Amino acid sequence: MRKQRNPSVSLYLAALLIGVLTAIAHTTDFQKPPEKEDIALVFQEGFAASTARLEAMFVTNHKSVTAASPLNSQNAASTAWLDLWRWCKLFTQLSEKDTAELLDGDFAKELFSDSSLSRMFFATLSAQDAAPRVLANIRSIREAHPQKWREYISLAIAIAVVNDVRIPSTWPHHQVQTALVPISILPVEEQFSRWVSANEERHLQLDPRKLSPSQLKFVVDAFVTDEELAWARKNVRLSRTRFDQAYFQVAYSNDRLTAQEYDWNSGPYTLKEIRKNGGICVDQAYYASIAGKANGLPTLFFTGQGRDGGHAWFGYMRSDDRWEIDCGRYSQQNYAVGEALDPQTWQPISDHEMELLAARFRDKPEFAASENMLAVAEILEKAGESEPADRALEKAVELCPKNSSAWEARGAFLKRSGVSPQDRILFHKQAATQFSTQADLRVLHQQQLSAIYQEQGDSSSSQKIERQILLQNRHKRSDLSVNIAAKQLDTHLEAGNIRAAEILFRKQIQSLGETGGGNFFYDVATPYINLLIKNGDKSEARRTIDLVRRKLTPDQGSIIDNSLNKMEAEAR
Repeated sequence: MRKQRNPSVSLYLAALLIGVLTAIAHTTDFQKPPEKEDIALVFQEGFAASTARLEAMFVTNHKSVTAASPLNSQNAASTAWLDLWRWCKLFTQLSEKDTAELLDGDFAKELFSDSSLSRMFFATLSAQDAAPRVLANIRSIREAHPQKWREYISLAIAIAVVNDVRIPSTWPHHQVQTALVPISILPVEEQFSRWVSANEERHLQLDPRKLSPSQLKFVVDAFVTDEELAWARKNVRLSRTRFDQAYFQVAYSNDRLTAQEYDWNSGPYTLKEIRKNGGICVDQAYYASIAGKANGLPTLFFTGQGRDGGHAWFGYMRSDDRWEIDCGRYSQQNYAVGEALDPQTWQPISDHEMELLAARFRDKPEFAASENMLAVAEILEKAGESEPADRALEKAVELCPKNSSAWEARGAFLKRSGVSPQDRILFHKQAATQFSTQADLRVLHQQQLSAIYQEQGDSSSSQKIERQILLQNRHKRSDLSVNIAAKQLDTHLEAGNIRAAEILFRKQIQSLGETGGGNFFYDVATPYINLLIKNGDKSEARRTIDLVRRKLTPDQGSIIDNSLNKMEAEAR
């Protein structure tokens, strides 16, 4: 098998010209999916040349974004052609070594030829994934399990995207020594075998074959020994509808909280020992989340800030795409938002983002069509067709208004293409209205509005938007309000304007003190108090500590209460 090499500029332009002529001659190709001959041509001419040829065909055939267009984003045949382009584009980005390995045998041709596999793969792959490793993982699973890998293809993809990079060194959380955790990271083909066997031996509450990779990635990230999984299946016997009770199978250790011993101190960090010895919230959340994964339930380990400081809880998929994300989360503590790690990227993901991921609109044809239009827009913009690219982005939003990626892509395009500030303002106002009930997304576009006003020198309008963010979110999403408050306070602190910082802080604590909890304490109050102590103004520091204690009302012995006690000692 010959190696793929990047062509010279002249060869690329020649391929582009041939592609244009071919596209003109075959304007109806997009009305039916690629055939064997089309796949064979890709491997014959090379991935870079095929990418150029396909893009030229797309541009030529993209006369409009209506149902009559040969490239109709809602058409299965068009989706298949776009997936072929996605494969070609992906392979052009691989190294010669990676490409040669993937071309050894018929693995790559099978990927390119299977439309259902392609759809599942590209619906799962993220920009943060290490694509060469993901593909190598799938290939390893395929070679080790030739009879099962297609039957459990969603499981194979989930394992592949979760295992493309190392797990964080602090996994599962920072309040236990890694050496105490029974961590086990098996080769991907053995991980695949582990879950297939568990399913076929009827140990799992959910059949992996019926779940998507985006759901299964929250199952296969159980990086513990087989013994741990077996113990959970035998000893955590709760129905799917009652699995939230797993959290409370671990008795809460008030003694550790009183002694301020937040790190695990009872030997091996196994599920058995956690249940036997009891623990604090991080141990309860870890126990429940691993036990859920062992039983085939997608779970997440959340942490967040409340009135008394940090807390941990877990969430799990109770029914198809319905998540219970507040198991062990105490409403009276006003935990505005929880944060977990997405095992596919090991980047933070909030429980509010989980609600979006669980929303069923992502499974519908409109969402896929919207994503296709984003691909079309990328191709058109690359070809210098700015106006058609903008129309494609506009269509992506229209096809699926709930698709936040479409709004973000068009917002970035409008900024990149230099349209008037007025047009950008109008767009982001529309986006903020669309996501009026989804605070994170609404604030994202409000912040864009604030930035545009600032660019235009309109500080008054920019500050008005920031006040809106602060006031709109101070009750249900105080974390978003706190972000704005912290930014405003930092401006004065960095400028050394202590008097202005004092006035602003007192306004902020009146507005956010009762709802801001740990977020307000750590992001606003702590930097301000520490600066007062550093500057020698200890009397004002003591007065501020007293004010914080009265407004936040932390329970005696809680994390925030203990932190305030330490500050008081420093301020004497």
